Amino acid sequence: MIYEAIPNKPGAYKVVLEERAEGVYVNVIESPSAIEPYIDILQPNLEIAKMACREDYGISDDQWVVAPEVGWHAPEKK
Repeated sequence: MIYEAIPNKPGAYKVVLEERAEGVYVNVIESPSAIEPYIDILQPNLEIAKMACREDYGISDDQWVVAPEVGWHAPEKK
């Protein structure tokens, strides 16, 4: 599942969490005009990813919304 939050802070306009088999990618989008993340960190699970975002960007649990697939780390189709 994909989640996003918009803390709208300098250097972190939007944060997108991508749940994948290998963990949860924390993608930080710098500005509204950016087309891909400039920070891309893999966390072991959703709980730790959200905790890191709370500490780093001040994002509370109620700010996360389900978002459409972004495809940065989409599994390869066979």
